[in-house]
Amino acid sequence: MSRAERLRSAFGASLAIAVCAWSLVLIPASAYWLMAPVGASVVVLFALSQSPLAQPWPVLGAYVSATASALVGMSLVAHPFASAALAVGLTVWLMARFNCIHPPGGALALMLVHEYHGVQVNLPHLLALITANVLCLLAAALIINNVVLRRRYPHRAESPLLNRHQTTDEVPLNRSGLNHADLAHAVRKLGSFVDVKSNDLVQLYNEASAHAFDRHMGQTCCDIMSKDVVTVAFATDLDEAWSLLRRHKIKTLPVVDKFGRLVGILSVADYLRQLDDVTAAGLAVTLQGLLRRTPGDYSSKAEVVGQIMTPSVICVSPQTPLSDLVQQLSLHGLHHMPVVDGARRVVGMVTHSDVTAALYRRLLAYRLDA
Repeated sequence: MSRAERLRSAFGASLAIAVCAWSLVLIPASAYWLMAPVGASVVVLFALSQSPLAQPWPVLGAYVSATASALVGMSLVAHPFASAALAVGLTVWLMARFNCIHPPGGALALMLVHEYHGVQVNLPHLLALITANVLCLLAAALIINNVVLRRRYPHRAESPLLNRHQTTDEVPLNRSGLNHADLAHAVRKLGSFVDVKSNDLVQLYNEASAHAFDRHMGQTCCDIMSKDVVTVAFATDLDEAWSLLRRHKIKTLPVVDKFGRLVGILSVADYLRQLDDVTAAGLAVTLQGLLRRTPGDYSSKAEVVGQIMTPSVICVSPQTPLSDLVQQLSLHGLHHMPVVDGARRVVGMVTHSDVTAALYRRLLAYRLDA
């Protein structure tokens, strides 16, 4: 944990205990108190909030399992030590069976046997006490994590990345390397509980792979980008911009202001979006009509680049590592990406061709060294 995360976890845990204790005392006509296992649960909920052990179902399921196990142990076994052993063992089995492992469940089972073995149990009051503790605990975790600490709780897996080309293929980065099927196979072979969600493990693997890639490659966008970038202005005529695309045999033009700062991106797709008739017969005619300048002061169609460009641009800096660039190109389905400095001035352009050439040169160097 970072220093800031340690402080946030400690503050969240302290606040949760205070909220739970005062809430239980303030319940009208009750004799409820804060149970000791809640202190252990708070450690898991705030120090390990992304763990599978800290999610609402494991917390609720563990407390239910522990309560049921303790009642069974006390009713079946006369000796308190044997009753405690049975209760804790049964709790572990139930938590594993119903996928609700939460370590404080074992503490709750032991506490219940210790407190109530051999005495008359007021079952309705006991069940109400445990229910009140669990509900206060989960409510405190939800509110404090989300509102006060600004953490997402319960922890949810990231939405799967969608293919921007609207096909059923996964995005390129997901077609190779570690995937969820690999993880499921490995966990089955391991045969034991793994305290990491599969999405988090995939993310860890990808981050580690990217770091190793950067360590071996040691290249950034500045090393591979094209520096002589063809750009257009907001007020550039559509015909002139189209001629630049054809002359330089490129598909994308950064749009810049008079200071060279990036304000948008123009691509062939932006032209095609303006055409109503995209059939083979009508494409040439409609494109010529779009490119032709309308005389006079008013026009019913777009006349300059700024009217059809895409204003939201994904870009990188010269210091962006090559691994980050590859991920951005792949995740967003892009073939070109502007490189901008701290003032958002365009200083270069990187493409799939630049990345491929860099990887080829590195692979060739490895082969020569070997």
